[in-house]
Amino acid sequence: MRPSRRHVTPALFAAALATGASAIAAAGAGAAGVTVTGDDGAPVAISPGSPPALRNLRPQAVVTPDPGTRYSVAVTGPDGRAAAPAVTCADAAQPATVQVSYRGNGAYGVALTSYAGTDTACAAPLGPATSYPFTIAGRVVLGSAGRFLLRTPGSPTRRALSLPVNADPGSQSREIRFKLNGSVRRGGALKGRSTAAGYANGAAVLRFPGPGTYTVVARDAADGVQTPWSAPVRIRVVAPFDLSSIRYPDRSGPRFRVFAQIREGGDATGVVSVAIAGPRGPFRGLGRARINGDGAFGALFTARTAGVYKLRFTYRGNRLVTPGVVTARFTVGTAIVSG
Repeated sequence: MRPSRRHVTPALFAAALATGASAIAAAGAGAAGVTVTGDDGAPVAISPGSPPALRNLRPQAVVTPDPGTRYSVAVTGPDGRAAAPAVTCADAAQPATVQVSYRGNGAYGVALTSYAGTDTACAAPLGPATSYPFTIAGRVVLGSAGRFLLRTPGSPTRRALSLPVNADPGSQSREIRFKLNGSVRRGGALKGRSTAAGYANGAAVLRFPGPGTYTVVARDAADGVQTPWSAPVRIRVVAPFDLSSIRYPDRSGPRFRVFAQIREGGDATGVVSVAIAGPRGPFRGLGRARINGDGAFGALFTARTAGVYKLRFTYRGNRLVTPGVVTARFTVGTAIVSG
């Protein structure tokens, strides 16, 4: 028995073509996607229902449209303004990479509008634009330093503190400011005049003018827009107890005077205990010398025998100057004291 031949009408042929076209379109649909540059530099896929949160201030958005379509892309920032150059009526064979500009912290969105591949004027969207949201939350996190010793004991050179800075990827500039006994405004900035710090190798370079408690804040910027200020970090800077000068004004004895200047001037307060040791004897106390407002003090001692003597100055410390001991040698000759 011969199989029957089915007569295919023009209407059935057209329906078959439409069904095939729909199947092809369905096969390509859903291939669209958007990624943005993550904080580690790797692309992060955006799920419309679960927007990723970034610290990267200037991510790139890569848009992959549905195959066989034409498309347009618009990126907006938290202020509702364009945050990247628009892509208009592009061919899906060429995915788009756009540079997102920082418009401040908040919600960003990549809107992808699709058109039929034959719609070269992109006059009739295939549907509403699909939004791919993400957020940028730029912030600077400062490390902690605790107590910082301003100088190496015995050296007049002040050291710089390298304070670690956890900064934002994509930032184009960084502002770090500090102030003695500084307090912050509601927006996080320091009140009054403050000092700018340098930045190198992932750290703020802080050069303190003297002992005290300093407040440090920082922020990043990109595209002319600043991030919020960091949480303030407070650093207690102390100086070691040492002497910048010792002098003996008396040129004849046996009673002599000694005057000493503490290197950190008026930051040291209270008294210094003074002791003396003769050429062949142990230390014996001379009493306590009060420090004046300029950080100087004096003492009297008796030296009847020629030879090498030692003076010992002991300081118990305060909030700004650490405890310490300084020993000085001097020679008594023919009624002459020399350091």
